[in-house]
Amino acid sequence: MSYRIGVDIGTTSTKAVLYGENLEKIASANVGYRTYHDQPGFSEQEPMEIYHAFTQAVKEVLAGSGEWKNDVSLISFSGAMHALILVDREGNPLTRSVIWSDNRSVKEVENFKLKEDFMKHYRNTGTPIHSMSPFFKLKWFSNHTELLRKTHKAIGIKEFIIQRLTGQYIVDYSIASATGMFNIHELKWDKSALEYLGISEELLSQPKDVISCLRMNNPSFLHETGLSDDVKIMIGASDGCLANLGSGAMKEGETTLTIGTSGAVRMTVKEPRLDAEGRTFCYYLKKDCFVIGGAVNNGGNVLSWFDGIFYEGKGKVFEDLSMNITKIRRGSDGLLFIPYLHGERAPYWDGSLTASFFGMNAFHEKAHFVRAAVEGILFNLKEVLMRLETIGGATLKLTASGGFLKSESWKRLLAEIFAMDIYTQDSEDSSCLGAVLLDETLAPLTDGNRQQTPVTYEENNSDMYQAYFERYLWYSGKIAKLQKEGRELFP
Repeated sequence: MSYRIGVDIGTTSTKAVLYGENLEKIASANVGYRTYHDQPGFSEQEPMEIYHAFTQAVKEVLAGSGEWKNDVSLISFSGAMHALILVDREGNPLTRSVIWSDNRSVKEVENFKLKEDFMKHYRNTGTPIHSMSPFFKLKWFSNHTELLRKTHKAIGIKEFIIQRLTGQYIVDYSIASATGMFNIHELKWDKSALEYLGISEELLSQPKDVISCLRMNNPSFLHETGLSDDVKIMIGASDGCLANLGSGAMKEGETTLTIGTSGAVRMTVKEPRLDAEGRTFCYYLKKDCFVIGGAVNNGGNVLSWFDGIFYEGKGKVFEDLSMNITKIRRGSDGLLFIPYLHGERAPYWDGSLTASFFGMNAFHEKAHFVRAAVEGILFNLKEVLMRLETIGGATLKLTASGGFLKSESWKRLLAEIFAMDIYTQDSEDSSCLGAVLLDETLAPLTDGNRQQTPVTYEENNSDMYQAYFERYLWYSGKIAKLQKEGRELFP
């Protein structure tokens, strides 16, 4: 019997799932780590803390497996996008892992938009012009530090772990396509991007396709986990792309929506498709398969902020969520929330945007603010879907996942606001499963394995929400423009 381990190196934790020969889930483990915010705009993690979390997750998933360990033939990886680590010649980190939410390079982004052909850059790389991009993070290090002089490689967190396992600096096409330095049409490092940064390909890992396998070359790791030295490492792809594969949303017209701490809307297409204004991403998944979409900064983290404001950070906002949603009428009695609490990626890709409430008066109470917040989060995601459908086609089926699925009220709101039936799915391990499914001979085994009965919508309620959504679009567009003008007038 052959076993496989899917590993997802996420932003808050690393998860490992052990699968049997027929892809039945045998065991799973999840190990978390800290994010450091030492300065305003900084979001960093310690690479070695993540490596140790990965090792611990693999050990836990194999606990009690006995002789099975010798039958584990493959470890396949999913990884968070947009991280950047500078390492020296010995592979030691010169920096922490600068993660997607790090916003220090906002000025570099603004200068690039002012002085360069930023749309050409977007068309080449498929990566929106935003401070999440390692392209701008490298520019920040070049502008503000001397570290690049000491740097042997500039890599992501998955590359860091794979190098420690194999001794090789390899990056998969999927992670590379989210760096802002990789040409998604030619599947190689983009010459104009590297010229702008003043670096050569030698500073970066060697790009290879997602199904590439490497030999294990870390006796210490093998001894610690009990795995055989015959186990292979499949380099895998990015977490967002693999979530689509793991959820089975691989046909045109099938859209996935995720709300966790943040959120995303994604479609799978056969060739690169790009937005005329650069508002969506286009990342490589596997041969003849790309994932297009928009990621938002503001999801469950908005409610966590509300919890701190209204409930002293004790988690009660989530306990009372259904009560507050059902207590207040649709549209929150005129209270509208523009949810850019943490800046925003799609649809405006502006890390400086801030959140706003409109229509506040003395009539509104706490429950109004909570419902308006949920509505604003969903309106924002609907706007992203609206932009995405202009290049990816109409959504025929929407599959939703994420922590918000625990709330029946939130699911019903999603169906009403999006005016479509919502298929829900347990996404707890979709990226891990997607990593294993890159071996395409296994894919047919999972067709339809986890789909559930859809949450349906009522047409009358959705018609009401369409009017509220039009109001939201008007305000969101105005506030994005107004804030940009305000920053120019009052820097």
